Amino acid sequence: MKKTEYINVRIDEDTKTKAEEILKNFNLRISDAINIFLRQVVIEEGIPFEVKLPQYERAYKELEKAISYNAFGGGIPSEYANNILKLYAKDIIDFETAVFALNRKIR
Repeated sequence: MKKTEYINVRIDEDTKTKAEEILKNFNLRISDAINIFLRQVVIEEGIPFEVKLPQYERAYKELEKAISYNAFGGGIPSEYANNILKLYAKDIIDFETAVFALNRKIR
């Protein structure tokens, strides 16, 4: 199939550099990778992989809910709450432990 269409993509320099380094291992250029991705979109009739928020953002949202229901009274989490959040986001503690730790600190 003859290639006749162009796509211009803007991306930060760090991501581009890292992607180019990884793609070299497969003897691919960024344009090759974009072509592969778009062909897979057509074949799958959607994005060919799971799209999800980074774990930190998901964890933050969950703990933010928990914080808003406890004695912190919502608003901006304290430094202690942020430290608990980081432990949770790194999978060092689970959600129940994070909530327990927040409640324990309050009392």
